[in-house]
Amino acid sequence: MKKCPECGNPSYDGAPVCGNCGYKFPKPKVAVRKRESIFEQNPEQIQEEKPKVKKTSNEPSTIEIIKEKKLIIGAILLVTLIVICGIFLTGSNNNNGPTIQTGDIVEYNAGDFAFKYPASWQKVNLTDSDHETAIFFKNENNTIIEHYNITSSASSLKDINQNRISLAIDNGDALELLETITLDGRNASNIILENADGNYTRYVSMFTDGKLYVFKVSGDSINSITSDSINGVINSADIK
Repeated sequence: MKKCPECGNPSYDGAPVCGNCGYKFPKPKVAVRKRESIFEQNPEQIQEEKPKVKKTSNEPSTIEIIKEKKLIIGAILLVTLIVICGIFLTGSNNNNGPTIQTGDIVEYNAGDFAFKYPASWQKVNLTDSDHETAIFFKNENNTIIEHYNITSSASSLKDINQNRISLAIDNGDALELLETITLDGRNASNIILENADGNYTRYVSMFTDGKLYVFKVSGDSINSITSDSINGVINSADIK
């Protein structure tokens, strides 16, 4: 109910005029709901979740990359193992010099010097403190044949032999033989010493262009160090 502002007569809310005095009631204002604009909302509230895009590229997955790396590492390890085994089997020691076997004869070839020896000889791992690059063989009679070559400042083979003999005598050895022989068309020397312990040592030396090539033979008798097989090896010496 509402009252007429002119006469105070009560009227119903929707009456357009007062039934008593005829006063026209003003039309009621209709409240209009304010429309919300999406542009006035918080961007975080209206941001739609972006749809997930399924990966379609050809890039390898993490698992594939790990597998690939494992294969590469495995291949590297395999190659390394093969190389190590090859070195172990062929030998990298100086005592295992380059050799070629033909039948019962083996050729040792060090580039500037070569000789041939029986395949029945064994290469043995011995050392010579004065000649680190020396190689050693042992024949069927347990005679040791050593070969080494060194650069020498000596003026002649004669001077080298004199120094060797003097050192041997100082050590209590006795000179049994000193002679000049020919090897590979060059003059060489053959020295046999009886050692203080009763064994024998033979030095066969070649000297050319400041380089000394030596066969040192050690045995328990003169016959053992001058056998035909040992003489054959010495006579096969070839300076390149």
